[in-house]
Amino acid sequence: MVKNKRFLVIASVLLLSFLLPDIANASQLTQAGVRLGRLGTSASTGNDVLVTFKLNSAPTTVAKVTVTFPVGFTVATGTPAVGTSGFPLTPSSITAPPGSLTATSTAASRTIVVSGLTSASLTNSTLYGFSIPSGVVTNPGSVGQYEISVESDTAASAPVDTTLTEVYITGSNADQIAVNASVAPNFNFSLSANTDTVPKVDSTTIQTSSGVTMTVGTNSPLGYTAYVHSSNAALTSATNPTTPITTGTFDAVPDALSAGTTNYGFVPSTGAACSTCTGALSYDAEYAIPDGVHAGAFNGTGYASFVSRNGFTNADQIVLKERDTVANTIGYANDYTDTLTIVAAGNF
Repeated sequence: MVKNKRFLVIASVLLLSFLLPDIANASQLTQAGVRLGRLGTSASTGNDVLVTFKLNSAPTTVAKVTVTFPVGFTVATGTPAVGTSGFPLTPSSITAPPGSLTATSTAASRTIVVSGLTSASLTNSTLYGFSIPSGVVTNPGSVGQYEISVESDTAASAPVDTTLTEVYITGSNADQIAVNASVAPNFNFSLSANTDTVPKVDSTTIQTSSGVTMTVGTNSPLGYTAYVHSSNAALTSATNPTTPITTGTFDAVPDALSAGTTNYGFVPSTGAACSTCTGALSYDAEYAIPDGVHAGAFNGTGYASFVSRNGFTNADQIVLKERDTVANTIGYANDYTDTLTIVAAGNF
């Protein structure tokens, strides 16, 4: 009786060995991975698929790669484009498989078959990769772990190596991080010097100072405005207090200076250009100086805007000069003076 039982067991094993696949000899790919563009439930938009694989046994018999998605995934039937460039840096050295690759996707079997690999050029030491664009694969509607099969096949669709790769589908949009940031406003201002001198002037000449450079920078897209204020609206002398060199007419038109007349004005002009800026510099009409004989008058009662930019700038440079003429009735003295206050404000 025992002998008969042993005979039946042995016979059964032999029969199964003919009827079932040779599981012991089944092989896996050396490496395989399926990177979904989105891990959120039901994601389709942005859900491109990157497949990486390293062949194992008999690589030169491989002509196709079949990717099979489990129940829950939806695969649109069609012939999606196969991407073979733009691979991420990690894993490093992903290589496009040799050959003219084409793909067929089938909804019923939830498979994507990439064909056209050049068998003779394949090796089992190279990490290959290809991508399928978004819109072909839609993720399951349920959170959880899913197994995706990556299989290398012969030209006749016979499996060579098969590996199951795991992915985890998370909640809707739970695979994304909303990044928020703010940029602090900035504004800077400086003058290259705090004194300026108009050369000695007489009734036969027009004289202009060497100038002081104002530098302004701001990251405001609305730019800034600069202002000037003259303490005296004139150059005054303690030696000859009764003969000031007075400013011209503040009327939105630069004054034309001429030798032998008395006039004291402001002459701003653009210096070195900004290297990073938008918009344009514009001078107020009073200070849009057309040539070397005009000057803008000072506002005797307060500040006057003289230049502005309607965009951001890393560094605007404006050269600020004073220009004057005198009649021969202006008394001789070397202590004529005035104080200009230069300020600027960002427009935020």
